[in-house]
Amino acid sequence: MTNLLITLLFGLSLGALLYHRCNTILVYFQQEEYDSGRFFTAWREVRLFDVIASVVFVTALLASWLFSVPSILLLASLAFLIIAWREKSYRYKKPLVVTERLKRIRLISLLILALLVVLAAFFKPLTIIVLQLVPLVIMGVNAALTPAQTRINNGFIQEAKSRIQESPALRIGITGSFGKTTVKHILAELLEVSGPVFFSKGSINTELGLTRHIRQRLQPAHRYFIAEMGAYQMGSIERLCNFVEPHYGMVTAVGEAHAERFGGIETTARAKAELAQWVCEHGRKVIVTEDVMKNAPFQSLKTAHPEKFVVVGNGSNCDVQITASVLKKGRWHIDLLLPDSTVFSYQAPLLGDHNIMNTALCVALVNTIDPQVTRLLPGATQGLQQVAHRLELKELPGKPAILDDAYNSNELGFGNALTVLRQLADERGGKAILVTPGIAELGDEHDDVHRRLGKLSVDHCDVTLVVNPDRIPTFVQAAGGESEKVRLVASLESAREVLAQLELTDRDIVLYENDLPDLLEERRLL
Repeated sequence: MTNLLITLLFGLSLGALLYHRCNTILVYFQQEEYDSGRFFTAWREVRLFDVIASVVFVTALLASWLFSVPSILLLASLAFLIIAWREKSYRYKKPLVVTERLKRIRLISLLILALLVVLAAFFKPLTIIVLQLVPLVIMGVNAALTPAQTRINNGFIQEAKSRIQESPALRIGITGSFGKTTVKHILAELLEVSGPVFFSKGSINTELGLTRHIRQRLQPAHRYFIAEMGAYQMGSIERLCNFVEPHYGMVTAVGEAHAERFGGIETTARAKAELAQWVCEHGRKVIVTEDVMKNAPFQSLKTAHPEKFVVVGNGSNCDVQITASVLKKGRWHIDLLLPDSTVFSYQAPLLGDHNIMNTALCVALVNTIDPQVTRLLPGATQGLQQVAHRLELKELPGKPAILDDAYNSNELGFGNALTVLRQLADERGGKAILVTPGIAELGDEHDDVHRRLGKLSVDHCDVTLVVNPDRIPTFVQAAGGESEKVRLVASLESAREVLAQLELTDRDIVLYENDLPDLLEERRLL
């Protein structure tokens, strides 16, 4: 076989591998929101550097030199094709979303990689470097395109901001370390009794995410506009406030969730207080829990703007006091003492005692906006839907019930979900099975939080499946280590395979507690 044909086949197989490797890396890069800094950390922790193809190539190259048989490199070519097929066949929980931005990054990256393939085909030792360059090429292309992408994004944002300002809708901003997505959906259902409501579905809480929904869905007929506001760094919520210009604000909680981003509860509190500060200075009222008010930034704001705050909680000093909450046949029966000293009673068919406060916050905000609408709420609260992936109960004929809490990301919610799991299993006379990879972004609290959750799982679960146990060793240790009751699995797919072997019945219930992105669930060997 001629050297030219060997070179051609080698180049084609290397090109096929790099094409699929480019898609692989782009999945993770997109999950890190095109942030090169965060992606570089993932590159190291998830092992997104090439190993298999590099080892195969070096072995084949050395063999071809030692035995003077260039055709041995055809074995490397075959291996490249097998690896390419393997990567193409890999199934992600969150697959690649093909946006215009991604198309631009991918096209230019592939052109650069094609040039590198040509060089490597004619100077084969270069292949070992080319195999490792895919992440760097993608990050470099993204950096080069960032100024143009920023101009495009700013244009979309300005268009969305103009539509907001032209809209007659009353604007509401919601933030919190946890609970904000659930509260957003509950509030939207309650406000629907008064008029059409615009809100971002799911957990969209960034400026660009809101922009996309606004451009696609905001209509002049909308009477209310609800914006969930996520804090990814100091100033995030302030920017969202300048974008949305909310009349009302709500802060659901200040906790350890995402402590990794802020370094501590004090910084988290300051980040969440940006919404309260904006509304105090430019808007009407801020609705908060009494626990939120324990944080210094909120105390200072309330001292300066006492008329702006509505505090909800169990304490007698709260503006809206929760005076009773009883669970009867799957429904919360809740009494609130409103600011005008009237008692408001309602029912809510939502799982988890955290929804007592969630619904109370929403009732308090509706009552603050328009007390006349409050009298319409008892009918609306009875029809509330469990928010998708947040303690969502799914009954399957002849199979174990599923308690889907995949979007939970905090210790309190985790504990509540375990309590609900145990209660439902006891009611059904079946087993309580937990499937969890733990919680992410806890910073220095990671080990301590998972140690507490591991101990909690012992009391509530008959079987616990720990996904990617190397990530949460303190959870495994506190739960008693690997045993019949504690199974260690590599991925969510592996967990499902174990569940299929347990011979569960329709009396049993399986809690899926949190679902980490591909970046955190499984370390890969590329």
